[in-house]
Amino acid sequence: MLWPRTYGFLTGLHFALLQFGYLYVLQINITSTYLTYGLVVLLWMVGSLVGLWWWGKSRALESLLVGLGAYYGVGLLAFMNPFSTAILPLAGVGVALSGFWAGGFFPFMQGSGLGMDGVFFHENNGFLLGIGLCFVGVTLIGRPALIWFPLVTGGGLIVWSRIFKS
Repeated sequence: MLWPRTYGFLTGLHFALLQFGYLYVLQINITSTYLTYGLVVLLWMVGSLVGLWWWGKSRALESLLVGLGAYYGVGLLAFMNPFSTAILPLAGVGVALSGFWAGGFFPFMQGSGLGMDGVFFHENNGFLLGIGLCFVGVTLIGRPALIWFPLVTGGGLIVWSRIFKS
């Protein structure tokens, strides 16, 4: 039963690093208004619903890759076009695409041997650690934390899912 606990925790960590990574990337490079925070939260939820209803359980790898690709695409766009609010609609699409895995994660974990309450518990603990890790990383390391942290956790999830869940 180690794999569902660890996978849930790592998924929560990844979700926090992506969500707060988006928030920091957009606030540092575009605008630090309530609109940015609202955009990230609302469109993450939209992506989660799409992931839950349409994307589905069978597309874990695709969801992870789409989410990471969207994150780095938005990051590159923001770094190349500082203070251009015109990219916010594209950033919103990227956030929603990254949210696909948040919707597909719980159906993916059905049948893991760990109840949904346990899956949520471990995912939530990872998320809480990820919030702190993202803040500390941005504060002490800066932009490299925004670049490397999601890549490391996303890569870990891909490897972990191929080893234990395939």
